[in-house]
Amino acid sequence: MTDHREQQPEMSVGELARRAGVKASTVRFWDEHGLLRSRRTPGNQRRFDDVSLAQVRFIRWSQDVGASLDAIRSVLHKLPAGVAPNRAVQLRAARCWREHLDQESRELRARYQRLTQPLA
Repeated sequence: MTDHREQQPEMSVGELARRAGVKASTVRFWDEHGLLRSRRTPGNQRRFDDVSLAQVRFIRWSQDVGASLDAIRSVLHKLPAGVAPNRAVQLRAARCWREHLDQESRELRARYQRLTQPLA
């Protein structure tokens, strides 16, 4: 049986950047560091699909909540090729990253408390 879904045209770096609201250099950086998956044309130009647009949105959200690029890459690499991060992925990542933020918050409060203590 043939898949009759219409194939979406691939996007250039500039088109993905425009649609995602980021700089083209950001798209290139994320691609070079394994956060995005691009296809190369015979002329060595990057091409992205709609999954990449969802990945960019996920990366931006992840950075907004303080996740490191390594943590973001880890989540994205667990997804099968061609599968966009969805709400369930976002919620699982949020739970994991919240635990990390909670620990950082406890450590920060402990350091703050030490600021008010007299020198020994």
